[in-house]
Amino acid sequence: MKYVVLISRLLLGLIFFVFGLNNILHFIHLPPPSGEAGTLMTILVSSHWMTFVGCIMVVSGLLFLVGRFIPLALTLTAPVVVNILLYHLLLEPHGLVPGAVVTVLEVVLILAYWRNFFPLFAPDAKPDPKKI
Repeated sequence: MKYVVLISRLLLGLIFFVFGLNNILHFIHLPPPSGEAGTLMTILVSSHWMTFVGCIMVVSGLLFLVGRFIPLALTLTAPVVVNILLYHLLLEPHGLVPGAVVTVLEVVLILAYWRNFFPLFAPDAKPDPKKI
């Protein structure tokens, strides 16, 4: 299981780092999507939304590759993964396989680091009295 987690972390880090940089620098030239997907992507790119998402992806990818702050990287990438999956499910079904791969890698890492997320599910969370 240790090697599955390591490979998942490195693959996810590489994917997020490379495609995050691509959102910023545009060095991988893919054909533009058509129809509603193309309209959505045009709006997201022209408003620089994808540049912001690319920055989150690059930072998270580096955290995955370095092996530090993995729960933080998982928290930052979870909304990105959900949006990738929904985009391909609803607008561009032919790109679903890469989105599914990223989702599986994310889920593997969430399960491996599950104990780090326990405090988020405390029903009666109280602030630390020393910090107030």
